[in-house]
Parts: sequence; structure tokens; C-alpha cells
Amino acid sequence: MSENIFETLKNRKDNLKQFIEKAFSFGWIDDSRKIDLLNKIDTDTLTIGVIGQMKCGKSTFLNSFVFKNTILPSATTPMTAALSVITYGEEKKIVAEFYTTDEWAEQQMQANRSLEDAQGNAAEESKIKAAKELVGKVHKLGSQLNQLLGKTQEDAFDNLIEYVGADGKYISITKSVTIFYPKEYLKGVEIVDTPGFNDPIVSREERTKEFLKRADVVLMMLYAGRPFDATDREIIFKNVRQCGIGKVLVGINKYDIPYCSETNPEDENQIKEYVVEEIKKACRECEDNILSEILKGSAPIPLSAEMALLSQLPMGRIRDDDALSFAWNRHCQNFGISTQQEFRQWSHISDLTDAVTNMVLREKDSILFSKPINAVLAAGAEKTASSEQEIHITKSELELLQMPDDELEERESNLKKAHRKLDKKISGLGDDIESEMRNIIRKGRNTLEDDVDATCNKMRSIVETEFGKFTNFQSKVAPKLDAEIQKLSTRTLKRSVDSLASAAKRSIDRCISEFFADSEDILMRYLPDFDSRSFIKKIQSQIDVKVTENDLFTISNEEDEESYGVMDFIGDFLNGATFGVLGVVGRAFSHDSAKAQILNHINSISSDFDPTPYLDAVMSRKDMIVDTVRSAFIGQLIEPLQTQLEEIASKQQDKATRLTQAQERLAKLKEEQKLLSSQMEEIAALKSTLLEA
Repeated sequence: MSENIFETLKNRKDNLKQFIEKAFSFGWIDDSRKIDLLNKIDTDTLTIGVIGQMKCGKSTFLNSFVFKNTILPSATTPMTAALSVITYGEEKKIVAEFYTTDEWAEQQMQANRSLEDAQGNAAEESKIKAAKELVGKVHKLGSQLNQLLGKTQEDAFDNLIEYVGADGKYISITKSVTIFYPKEYLKGVEIVDTPGFNDPIVSREERTKEFLKRADVVLMMLYAGRPFDATDREIIFKNVRQCGIGKVLVGINKYDIPYCSETNPEDENQIKEYVVEEIKKACRECEDNILSEILKGSAPIPLSAEMALLSQLPMGRIRDDDALSFAWNRHCQNFGISTQQEFRQWSHISDLTDAVTNMVLREKDSILFSKPINAVLAAGAEKTASSEQEIHITKSELELLQMPDDELEERESNLKKAHRKLDKKISGLGDDIESEMRNIIRKGRNTLEDDVDATCNKMRSIVETEFGKFTNFQSKVAPKLDAEIQKLSTRTLKRSVDSLASAAKRSIDRCISEFFADSEDILMRYLPDFDSRSFIKKIQSQIDVKVTENDLFTISNEEDEESYGVMDFIGDFLNGATFGVLGVVGRAFSHDSAKAQILNHINSISSDFDPTPYLDAVMSRKDMIVDTVRSAFIGQLIEPLQTQLEEIASKQQDKATRLTQAQERLAKLKEEQKLLSSQMEEIAALKSTLLEA
């Protein structure tokens, strides 16, 4: 792709805005709705999370991917690296957030501990080492320390190194840094450069996880010299679930090192195959296939971020910088190349950026693009339906104005009968759907509770058989319990909810089909001149929009587009369950006490799990369907015809004048319908262009 992902997204946003402006010019949406849709586009945020070990080349990749320049310094150390967020700003600047007084006090306490206190516990050793390093660097702040803790500080862009560099003045107390950069394509974009996991500062680690939860795509960078080693496994298997299934891409940076090795060179396919096999091996060992499922649709991508950056920098800059010049000459010698175009080609950076772009746009299509497009199309459909309704009503009026009095009476009688019978059928539709949904809710509750009970039984078995007196719970037992909970959340319960949604959709479809068949018979009997089949087809399409398999158990707030459903409840509940299990051990005084408390907590997971209130969300679909049907059949069809007939019967002396007016109105409506049809074709063409861009 010639454009980078940010330019691509910006162009699509611009095209979407033109699409909305066109709908406004047609009169499909009013000024308020236009402003609302445009604001949603402008405020939507694209989040890309970049994870990986230190020294894997994340900074070089981001310098190429985002800045096309050497902006970010090389990584510091795992202990002091702050989370960095890159986004748009009208001017270059940075805003740093410092640790709070409590967070700093925690680090001082950790730093005073002896490494011997945590011998054999890698996580605790890491925290102690990190704290010692952080506290060891704080002398640079002198008397400023207490004034800065808990504060945010804005600074010049050129001083970035003081906050993220290994020897920076503020590195010891910097929790995160937001980098504002004046590039148009960064509007509505945030790129999160994460420092790593098992973070010594809990609040910093939680901040990282929160970013990754909402990320549109997460890119994990591996180092080709030792791809997917123990540290990479730790990052993926402890944290990839926070990113969401299907949102992770894997890049293998510095592929040129094994590729150009004199002793044992490896081509790109060998490098990829090795990583894939290591991932499969790790999945088997951890009894967790989440990563394998993620990578089914996208294989790891070898690349050289350094070569990509060298292809973008001015040649004069490369020539005058010893490090850049050395890297340039090394790659020229290794690959037999000499131009920046060749550097770009051999870097394979386009393979990765294209994969990121495609994944991001796939994510955004369902949020950023689809909703405004559907809003415009719905407005056009509503306008079309209204036009057709007006034409139908006007034709009916012409027919009534030319009808003898005795036939008017018969028509009035037929409308009353149709009204009464349709009312009864609509009430029956609501009852039928409610009965079906009650069965689905009851079945769903039993199924989901059985899934949770089965997992809790496995967890109890793990605790009983593997948590011995000399077993380290955090390193040996906790990961297995966490794996069971995450498997329950991301696979078992998700599949059960999907199955319930499909069953509910089938039940609703069956009820609706039976209702429409009966209603068509009523309309054909009492309104024989009415095109009941086309009318019902349109109502059915409206209902299909309101009943989708993925959203059946979710209640949406159309005002702010927020929603909460059974899968959100499951995620929140089981995340709490995970942290609860881990917290129990820290409060226990002995092994037996810890074991008993863990088992009690597992029992509480089973007893406290109640998805019924969230499954009940499906009942809201019943009200939506019944309201849509009643509005269409009664409010838009029968009642207007009854009102029209009553007016004609009460004003016999004006029939000639009204006949002329109705004929003129019909001619005008047909012209408007012709124009609307042309507008629909234009909007459809714009939509196709927008989605293909």
C-alpha cells in the first residue's frame, strides 16, 4: 500500500464525511443528526498496542511506522521504562504523569527488601530489582521529588529523553508519557508503546492492560535471534487474553540476523516455521490454544525495522551519522543492495503494515464505518417507505373519492375487521415470542451454570492435587487456575452464548414467519387491492435489522452507542474471579489456610454466577418487534385509511375539489419518488466506493 495506515484511515473518514454531507443535501438527515454523525467520526479513536521484550526493536519500528524519523530513543531497561502514548497534537510536546506518593512509598519499601527474601520467586525478585533501580536513580531530582509525585508535567518535545531515556532526569518517577505530534494522520489515533509486563508498579501494569483491552489491534514484536523465548511466552500467555481474541499480530524483527548468518543461515520461511512451532509447543505445554487460534488467520511476519527506517531517512542524515552509516553499509553488504527502494523492499515492512491496516479496518468497519453508513441508509429507507406510504394513501383516497356510498360502507366495515384481527395477531405474536424466549433463558441459565460448575470442578482438582505444602502457588498453581478461567471465558461460555443466540434467532424467525403468513391472509381478504406481499417484505427487513444473533443478549444505548450484555458480564465476573483467587493467598497465614480459602473462593465463583439478568436482555427484542409490527400494520396502514375514509364520508360536497387535489398531489409524489430513486442510486454508488477504498 502506498499510504500508511493512518493516512488510509484519515482518507476513509474524509470519504465518510462526504457521504454524510450528501445525505444531508438530499434532506435525508437534519442538521442535528449530521453534526452528531460527524462528531462521532472525529472523536472515534484508533488504538494500536505494541508489546514485546526490551531490545526487540519496538522503538525502531515505531520510528519507521509512525514518525519516519529517529524520534524515540532506544529502550531503557525493563525496570524503568514508562508506558508511552503517541497521538495528535497541534504542536510537538509531551505530558508526563508521575507516580503518586503511595506508589513511590511502595517502591521504597520494595527497594529495602533483600533479594534473598524472594529467592526462587522470579516475579518477586523482579519487583525488588526494579524498585532498587528506580530508587537508585531518584537522586537526580534532589529536593523536587515530593513536589512532583502525583503530578502531571507538560514539557517541550525535545526533552523527551529526560522522561524515557535510561539516564533521564525524571525516569525514576515517570509512570507514562503522552507524545503529541502534529501529523494530520494521527488525529483520532493513539499508539501505545508498552514497557512490558510483570511491571513493578501495579498501577502502571493495569494502565497497560486497560489500553490493550480497547486496542483495535495488538502487535507483538519478537527478536529473530531468539524468537518466542521464555520471556515472550510470559508476555503472551499472561497478557494476550487482555487484548481480545483475533486482534494480535506477530512481527519477527531483525530477521536479517539469522538470514545473513555465515554459520547457519535461515530463510524467511524457516524463521516463520520455527516461531510457529515454538508457539504450538508453548500452547501444548501450557494447555492453552488461545494463541494458536489467534494466528490461524495470520502467520508471523519477518521484517527489519532498521532497514525500513533507513529507507525513509534523508541520505545526507545517514551519511553524517556514524551509527546509521554503519548500519547502511552492513545491510548493503549482506543483501547486495544499494538504494533506499531496495532497502524498503527487503525490510518487508509493508507486509506487516498491510496486515495491521487490514486488521484495523476490519475492526473499524463494524464501529466507525458501518454505523454511520447504516444510519444514512436507514434514513433513506425511511424516506422511501414514507414516500411509498404517501403514494399508497393518495391512491386510496382517489379510489375512495370515486367510490359509491354503499361501497364506502363496505370498505369501512372491512377496515374495522382488519384492525381487530391484526390487533389480536400482534398480541399473539408478543405472547409467542415471550414464551419462546423464556425457554431460551431457562435453557441458557442451566447451560452456562453447568459450564461454570465444570470449570470450578477442574480448578478444585488442580488445587487438591498440585498445591502441596512446598509448592509455590503464584508460579505453579495460579497460572493453571487462570488458564481454566480464561478458557471458560473466551471459548466455552462464548460458544454457549453463540449457540443460545442462534437458537433464539431461529425461534423469533419462526414466530415472525407464522405471524406474517396469517397477516398476509387478513390483508388479502379485507384489502384485496393492496400489495400486501411487498408491504410485509419491507416490514420483515426492518425487523431483521433489530434482531441480530450477536446482539440478542445485549442492551444497547443508542445515545452514546454503549452496550452491556451477557458476554460483558462474563468477562467482568471472571476477571474478578481471577484476581480473587490470587488475592486469597496473600491474606492467608498458612498453607492449609490458603488452600481452604482458595477452595472456598472457587465454590463462591460457582454459587455467585447468575447470568439470568443479562440473558433477560433478549426480552427487549420482543418489545422492539411488536412495536415495529404494530406501528407498521396499525399506525401506518390501517388507521390512516380509516381516518381518510371518515373524512371523505363526512365531506361529500367537496369530492370534486378533493379529487383534483389528490390527482395533483399524486403526480407530485411520483416526481419526488423518481428523484428519491435517483438519490438512492447515487448513495449506493458512494457506499460501494467508500467500502472499497
